[in-house]
Amino acid sequence: MNVNKLQGDFELLRAHCIMIRRNYNTYKNLFFSGNDELLKKAAWRFFNDIAEIMQRDWILQVCKLMDPAESKVKGNLVENISIELIDSQLRTHGLISPEILAVSNELREYGKKLVPARHKRLAHFDREHQVNRTVLGDTTEEELFCFLENIQRYCDLVGNAIGIGPLHFAASGSRGDELDLIKVLRECYEIA
Repeated sequence: MNVNKLQGDFELLRAHCIMIRRNYNTYKNLFFSGNDELLKKAAWRFFNDIAEIMQRDWILQVCKLMDPAESKVKGNLVENISIELIDSQLRTHGLISPEILAVSNELREYGKKLVPARHKRLAHFDREHQVNRTVLGDTTEEELFCFLENIQRYCDLVGNAIGIGPLHFAASGSRGDELDLIKVLRECYEIA
């Protein structure tokens, strides 16, 4: 297995982690920055639907990171761009470190809490869990913040180990993002 494949696979994984972080930032800016009343005033049902969609997508996207390195599809093995795949390739090249393994394990622990929600509610419509309304995928705020720090740490550690370096992605936003939407809504409701 060559290092170029590992680098390419890692860049795909890191891009996915960046998207996860960007989506978290969008969700936080919309729904946890004191904008609740403004969003309710503007279009409460729309923003409620967006919040639910973003919550479901969070679970699905995070759980992709937790997939096994390979899955069988129609009798054929296919690779999944996941932490397990990257860790496996790092082992093959002798590049895995105790620190990478520790962060990788912490990420998987967080993922274990979300996977039942993915399997029982999102990927499948499991009757038992729909009827009994068991809460699945619940985590604490502290666990969430730790996960966010860990995807950054994991990507930086692996990026350094394979020679492409770290890439800070905790901050996101650009012209036309959710913050601009909030600004326009504030202005609209101040004028009205």
